Amino acid sequence: MKIKIREIFISWRKGKGVPRNLIGVIKRTSNNGITFRYLKEGVRKAKLEGFNEYPGFPIDFDKEYHEDDLDIFSLRLIPFDRKDNLQLLKFWEATDINDKFSLLALTQGLMPTDNFEFLGLFYPSNNIKFVTDLAGLSHLSLEKGAVFIGDILSYEKEADSKAYKGIAIKVFKSNQHIGYIKNVHNNFFINTERKIKLVVKALEQNGIVKNIFVSVECI
Repeated sequence: MKIKIREIFISWRKGKGVPRNLIGVIKRTSNNGITFRYLKEGVRKAKLEGFNEYPGFPIDFDKEYHEDDLDIFSLRLIPFDRKDNLQLLKFWEATDINDKFSLLALTQGLMPTDNFEFLGLFYPSNNIKFVTDLAGLSHLSLEKGAVFIGDILSYEKEADSKAYKGIAIKVFKSNQHIGYIKNVHNNFFINTERKIKLVVKALEQNGIVKNIFVSVECI
């Protein structure tokens, strides 16, 4: 899969069920390499909830961190060369990705020890497929068995001032609302008439559905 990702937004939230704040953005350009900077509005909101900084990067809105400073982000990557991680790479549609920037975007840099996520800014095309987990489940309390792996989902756009670019993507199984596409990942659905396929890839559930992972691609 050929994939061109130029921006990854870093989100932080206080805990599960709490809205995410976009606190920074990592960019890749041919002229300037890879850079990171904080986003003032997202940091302001996050600080009200207890955010301090991304470890190793003191907050300075006038500072742009450059590639030599960014090795710390690679600690969040699934190693390319470990065979026991092949299933994880396959899950995230990243088995044939050979650059760290794209791998970070596809796997979201998730770690069990913090509340950061790395959200790639994806654009619809024939050569991209990615996996995302739905937002808003904490407020829906879906019963176990409401959704199954392999379910094909539908979606609709709705205006929402809190959403990235002001457009939320509401996801349904049949007529039942089951969550939202996360901010930044919602960009894939905005300003395109292309048909997008959503399929349930994995579930976390006990008495209720805790998490729904869906694959996203143009068809």
